[in-house]
Parts: sequence; C-alpha cells; structure tokens
Amino acid sequence: MQIHPQTDDGRDVKLSPPRALVISFQRSGLNWLRHCAEHFGGIRTPGRPQLIREGPVLFDRAHDVRRSTKRSDFAGLYAADGTEIYGKVALLLRNPYDCFTSHYLGRRGFRFKKGLEAFESYANNINAFDQLRWANKAVFYFEDYINQKAGTFGFLRFFGIEPADAPDNFEGLIESSRAWYRAHHGVITDEERPKLSIRERAAIREMLQRCLGQRYEKYLGSRIRNFGGG
Repeated sequence: MQIHPQTDDGRDVKLSPPRALVISFQRSGLNWLRHCAEHFGGIRTPGRPQLIREGPVLFDRAHDVRRSTKRSDFAGLYAADGTEIYGKVALLLRNPYDCFTSHYLGRRGFRFKKGLEAFESYANNINAFDQLRWANKAVFYFEDYINQKAGTFGFLRFFGIEPADAPDNFEGLIESSRAWYRAHHGVITDEERPKLSIRERAAIREMLQRCLGQRYEKYLGSRIRNFGGG
C-alpha cells in the first residue's frame, strides 16, 4: 500500500526527489555516463555541455568532496546543522594507478611526489562516501561500466532512468561519446601514458592503505590485485 502525504486540509503533497550526487575522481569515466544519461534520460548533467545544454540537472558532481566546483552546485556533503544534503550518492572508482597516471602524470604533468600528495583526495572521497549514513548509496567500478552496457544501465537505473524506454544504439553512443571527448580533452594513448615503476605503484598502494585502513579491502583490495598491484 502506498500512502500519499497530505496537508492539514487534505491536499496531497508532492515530494521533491532527493538531491543526488556523483563522486568521481578525475578520469573515472563520468563523461561517458553523462553522455548516456542525457541520451536515455533527456536531462542535463553537470559539466561541459554534451547533448542537453539547458534545464535542471540529474545530479550534482564532485571530483574532490573537500572542494566546491564551478561546474556543479556541489558545496559539501552536509548542511550547517550536520544533516546529510544528498539522498542518493554514487561513487565511481577506477583502478587508482590508471587514475594517477592519466590525471597527474599525463594531463597535469606533475612530478610523482607532488601527484602522490594530491592523490590523497582519491582516498578521501572513499572515506567520505563510506561515512554517509542516510543516503541511498551505490559504488560503480570503471571496468564494469566504461563502454559496457550492463554496468552503464545499472548506473542509469540507480538514478531513475530506464534505458529500455529509449532507442538503443549503444555502439553509436560509444562513438559519439568518444568524439565529444576527443574534441574537448584530446586523447592520451596507452603508448603515450606514463608508466609507473614498481616502487611508485607500491608508494600509491601504501598511501591508500594508510588513508583508508579497513576500507582499502572493502573498496579496492581485490580490484587492485586483479590489476597486478598487490
């Protein structure tokens, strides 16, 4: 039985959907998911314009939960009274070694030590997500959704978009998303992406273990081992 809330005079009250947030460190595939959300849902997502240029957004976004951003209304996880702002939160996680090389060594051109210090924001995002108590939460892993129908559709359904309601040209979506990304960000090939040494990978792993504690195994352990990172 579904109960509709009412005012004192008996009128039905329309409840606004809970605010939604996507937490994703840079180079975690959010632009692909945005492309699909706008295609299948017909609603704008925050960031550089893709398919939908105007109107309300499906969710806010944060690359680093400690900082606000000009491309989203995100300004923190908690209100002034300490209550959680978001009722629905997704965390996107990509293999941290690939995130690090793509963003800091490739895109930003940082030296390793400087990048490692800044990369603590990757762990901080996980800690902040894990500490949320009231939000409806879900974790999505890069290799499960990037150009993959099952993982992508799972993300869309988490935000209330049913892909079956729209025409499905998935291969065409992959190509149009890649074309958009090339036009706005360029492309770093696997050959061009800097490679981490064994010592550098160990330093990243040790930083994550130190910052995450038991959450390291919960969110990353088996995934990192599958990528040969221990």
